Amino acid sequence: MLTDYHIHSNFSLDCKSSISEIVLACREKGITSFIITDHYEVSTKDVWKDWVFNVDEYKKQMEKYSLPVGIELGWDGIAPINIDLEIFDYVLLSHHDLDEPVTKESYVKYLERLNKLIRKIDHFHCLAHLDFPRRYNKDYEPFSKDTYDLIKEILKYLIEEGKFLEVNTRSISMFGEPNPSVEILKLYRELGGEMITLGSDAHYIENIGLGIQQGLEMIKSVGFRYMMVFNNGWEAVELK
Repeated sequence: MLTDYHIHSNFSLDCKSSISEIVLACREKGITSFIITDHYEVSTKDVWKDWVFNVDEYKKQMEKYSLPVGIELGWDGIAPINIDLEIFDYVLLSHHDLDEPVTKESYVKYLERLNKLIRKIDHFHCLAHLDFPRRYNKDYEPFSKDTYDLIKEILKYLIEEGKFLEVNTRSISMFGEPNPSVEILKLYRELGGEMITLGSDAHYIENIGLGIQQGLEMIKSVGFRYMMVFNNGWEAVELK
């Protein structure tokens, strides 16, 4: 079973794909369960200040195609969250603020912010691309040994609160591993974590489902027995 729970449409500033194009692409690629998760950035920075996200129209479009209503909430942990998150079937929490260039020190700072902000927000289902800064380090260094304690704290909190962990497959084509890395996934599993989703983070039609099959094989090899699937509600489906 192929799922993709991280896809962007033209409701995001950085994507031009229409909902109808995404629906068709998923059908053609054999992706049986998917959720469009467009960007909603809540930040003290001005990157998205001129972008208007029409929530009502967004919901209408999802209803038109009988799709769950998802969103990727990008939050800096500071700005007030100005949207009702309970109207969404899937809230994918992310943190996109990076101190560049990405170094071991800036990666630690990123994780410190992430560790704090996940504790400030109640309503989210899943944490996106945990080791996100790795994408922007010139050597794609995982830094997992240097940040072990912080990553462990974040994973333990997700498990305790019943939140999912996203396996973001976009980076498999970049450096052969998802976000988070296989080592982090192993740690999550060792801590008792089982609630994972798969997402391609596609911003272009051709990238929908990219890396999903490889990601599926990776999580099975690490020892995961289930993945979270949306079927008029979230359920754990056994991996076969």
